[in-house]
Amino acid sequence: MTYKHLQEATADLIPESFRLNHRQISIAINVHQCNLTNIKIRTLLQAIITYHYQTQLPATKRTKLHTFNHSWQAGCKMIRVASIKISLIFILLLISWPSTLHACSRVAWDTRQGVFAARSMDWGHSFDDILFINPRGMEMVGEEGPNPARWTSKYGSVVQSIIPYARQYGFSENDGATDGINEKGLAAHILYLGATRYPKPNSMPGVSYMRWLRFILDNHATVAEAVAGMKDIRISPVKVGHEVLGTHLAIEDPSGDSAIFEIINGKLVVHHGKKYSVMTNDPPYDWQLLNLPFYQGFGGLKSVPGGIEGADRFVRLSYYRKHLPEPISDTQAAGYILSAIRTVTVPFGAPYSRESNNETEKTATYPTWWLSVIDLNNRVYYFNWVTNPNIIWVSLKNIDFANGTGKRIADPKDPDLVGDITETFKTFKK
Repeated sequence: MTYKHLQEATADLIPESFRLNHRQISIAINVHQCNLTNIKIRTLLQAIITYHYQTQLPATKRTKLHTFNHSWQAGCKMIRVASIKISLIFILLLISWPSTLHACSRVAWDTRQGVFAARSMDWGHSFDDILFINPRGMEMVGEEGPNPARWTSKYGSVVQSIIPYARQYGFSENDGATDGINEKGLAAHILYLGATRYPKPNSMPGVSYMRWLRFILDNHATVAEAVAGMKDIRISPVKVGHEVLGTHLAIEDPSGDSAIFEIINGKLVVHHGKKYSVMTNDPPYDWQLLNLPFYQGFGGLKSVPGGIEGADRFVRLSYYRKHLPEPISDTQAAGYILSAIRTVTVPFGAPYSRESNNETEKTATYPTWWLSVIDLNNRVYYFNWVTNPNIIWVSLKNIDFANGTGKRIADPKDPDLVGDITETFKTFKK
């Protein structure tokens, strides 16, 4: 198969603006011939081809993912030409897709001691994050646009916020929450997703992604309520500095229910159910689910990967979550899930692993700045700023969230803080 053959085979499908370099063509040709020496490319193609294989062949010829993995050569021969063409386009687009440089991970875990969640924040720089207590009764506006959603907070919450960094770009203290839990035990986590494409303004009330987490925690007591509530709003883009950040959001509640929201090509995609317990970054969640069955522990033969890219962290965190032992106490459960999230943290100075001719990108680092663990049933929010050796926590059961008690603030970066810091929050002053 030559460069010319590939161009002719895909001419009717490749957008005119899409440009292929020789490296991409070379990889695509090898993939098409099933001469797959690159493990990640092979895994990607297997996931895509399997999807078409299962959905386009008659039911009598469909196979499970792991069965197809074991009969790869036969599978290549059985794919219809149309499926091959579509798959090649998908491969080429993903190869040219810039790797995610902003990384985070989230995991939820349902145990006999209750439901626990953990997340990491990995970024190229610190946001100087702070913790807020938000009371009930706060008047909120979803965005600065012409048709914003408006609400009064029904539930109090404890959230982490990037506002110390975002304030320089005109954001307020009601913006920038990326992690937290409300008084009903609903927890939420916003992570980066480069594949996000926000919808254009329409008749639906808008909520900026910088206020998305507040909308969820202010208005909903359960995952089911939040899933229903998301049908009534539109998540809108806003620039933080010179960049619109792509985001997706994971939530869980004390029943063990979970949901993940992504905005792909302007449309909200929802994965709702207890099984959606791990989230990282790009590629989008549908792809992560297709990729997982090729690894040991999930039906495949590939070893658990050790890289820091989103796809590797998704597999690794899923694997270690699956093997966590049943805890005998809530404290032990918090420790266990903390050990799991630490398997996907990124050390300071670790180079981001990606092929590039750009020396700056080769040496860029995106370390883990902080970790959180949430005990949803006991309403405890644990936090670790990684350059401090201390674990701190906030007990929501000991907080007065009544309307009028005011917004309160604490700095989790303070190295003198240790243990329960619930009583150290101070009144927030603008």
